[in-house]
Amino acid sequence: MAMVLNQALADLISEQIRQRHVTELRAVLSTGNEITMHAEFTVGRDFIIYRTAKDHSGKWAMTPFAHIVQLIV
Repeated sequence: MAMVLNQALADLISEQIRQRHVTELRAVLSTGNEITMHAEFTVGRDFIIYRTAKDHSGKWAMTPFAHIVQLIV
């Protein structure tokens, strides 16, 4: 069940990025923290890889979909 949900979320995020040429997404995590994700995005089955707003050194972060409570596109 979780894998199906993760794939549905991955498909939704990928489609939003493609349709709207999104270069920034915000998400609320299960910890209560809010993150800002910047393009380019890599959307996998279970996670999203992105650049963080605070990191301009070329490093990338990875967040599992299971930790995302709300996605703000």
